[in-house]
Amino acid sequence: MIDLQEHLTHTIASRFRDLRKNEHSNLPPDLIANGQKAAILRIEKGEVPRSGNFISDTLLDIYSNYFSLSKVSLIFGEGIDLEKLVTFLFSELSSSLMPSDLRERLRIKPPKSTPSQQVKDSLLTLYYTFADFGRWYDLRKETPQSQIEENPIDFLTMSTILWQLCKERFLASFNEKVIYSVFNEQDDKFYYNRINKKVNDWLNHDFSELIIPECVKKLKKNSIFKIGYMVKALIDEFLVSDLPESYLTNIPLDVYFPPTKHYRIEPIADKEKQVKDIADKWVDSLSKIKAPVYEKDFKKIEEENIFEGIEGITDLSTPFRKGIQKITIEDFLDNLLDLPPFMNECHFLNFSEQKIPGILSVNLQATHLFQKRINEDIEGMIDNLVGIQNHFINLIVWKELSDFAI
Repeated sequence: MIDLQEHLTHTIASRFRDLRKNEHSNLPPDLIANGQKAAILRIEKGEVPRSGNFISDTLLDIYSNYFSLSKVSLIFGEGIDLEKLVTFLFSELSSSLMPSDLRERLRIKPPKSTPSQQVKDSLLTLYYTFADFGRWYDLRKETPQSQIEENPIDFLTMSTILWQLCKERFLASFNEKVIYSVFNEQDDKFYYNRINKKVNDWLNHDFSELIIPECVKKLKKNSIFKIGYMVKALIDEFLVSDLPESYLTNIPLDVYFPPTKHYRIEPIADKEKQVKDIADKWVDSLSKIKAPVYEKDFKKIEEENIFEGIEGITDLSTPFRKGIQKITIEDFLDNLLDLPPFMNECHFLNFSEQKIPGILSVNLQATHLFQKRINEDIEGMIDNLVGIQNHFINLIVWKELSDFAI
């Protein structure tokens, strides 16, 4: 649960001290509110009573009338002060995503309170705008290399960019849902000790279910920012990191070699008859032969002697051959990558001369080895996408971030 009341206590204490005592005046507490001296001094010291009601509705009303200031400005501030308050809230939420070791290296104080898991998960979707963040958070943050790097990701700049992109939505919603609710209780009274509940209700509902999804939806439409979500999809849907350890070096390959039809023609005395007989046999065979699909089709081709009975024809055809052989996984994968381009554009299940028995069932080890090679390619794609996105982000003018968010 986020404790905004604790932060407000210090800002309100400072605000009330500055109103009463400044370079132009030094007002006695009783002059502001007769009989409330102890309460005023307690507030200026930032001392919260056991009830949690740091400032009463009565005293707040007195201060509002005496100094001609709105109750909203006295509690939450206005203008730049209100923006600073919501900026602080966003930084507290963001800090909850940082592991303690990274926070220590960046010399950032740990958050005094943490949001619900629902809010953290929602905020994560916003940070996945950065491919660099996704790569670090999902793949690198627990690795030994990350532990020794002084600054594995530029988290502070990412947070600043996201704040510039989303602050107008955050401020507007905080005004509408939190501040309005605080000052519009059913009995028209102000309760300081109810602020935290209203803030956390806002975070768990409007912030995580409406504002963040709206921001993410817009970011995904931009060619630069959508790269982060492309990387997230590669990590979640295609990269497999929990593959079992395998000591398999060879895979069984069920190979076959189709029969070949090859003939040697020796000239005879009656050449014209030989040519005519060959032509007739050839035409006749074309009407019978169909494209081979199954093993039985290849055997039929093997058994077929097209020019049988023609004088001067010697059949040199090779038979259909089939068998299991072992091949190293590295050799097989290398050969697979060297296939001619046309093999990448079609599905030759019926014509492929190589099969791995049980590749989808009992022979999962082979599949795992393939996945490791796929992982290498995906990790290379992720690194390239991170570099491309970082390059384009560096081309953005800061002011354009705020303009883009409107």
